[in-house]
Amino acid sequence: MYQLRSIMLSFVLLSFFMPAFAQQQRFPENVGDIPFDSLQDDPGFVVCHPKQVLQYYNTTSYYKDHKKEIIKYLLDNFSTQDSFQDQNGFLTIRFIINCNGDTGRFRLLEMDSNYQPIHFKEALSQQLLKLVKQLSGWQAAAYKEKIYDSYQYITFRIRNGKIISISP
Repeated sequence: MYQLRSIMLSFVLLSFFMPAFAQQQRFPENVGDIPFDSLQDDPGFVVCHPKQVLQYYNTTSYYKDHKKEIIKYLLDNFSTQDSFQDQNGFLTIRFIINCNGDTGRFRLLEMDSNYQPIHFKEALSQQLLKLVKQLSGWQAAAYKEKIYDSYQYITFRIRNGKIISISP
């Protein structure tokens, strides 16, 4: 009988605390969404359809069609420095291309060669971010003759401070 009372009491207490706990949890509408952040995002960048931003693999990709030109631009304009020689790992820049072909909401993900979180030297990560932000001529995603906002990413593999590959 004591066990049954304990279980019932636990259930009653949970029913009081769960709604408060659930209200504190804030999850994005979709996994991987990049919400607006007033501290780092350009307020002039507008997502045309915030509830329907497609992933890069859902549409034809401008990046795939122009990969050689994009990689050439990034490699030609990246300047390695002696202070970067100890920098190794992967630096991914995710962003949104809106329905007008404009880009915004850039986010960095940095990890070492064992896929553990790290921070590259600020000069290296900011240089790559600046280069990606300067890329122009993006085309909005198209699917079934409709234009959409979409996510895109560019991953740099860094070894001894030099770019050894760029993907996707």
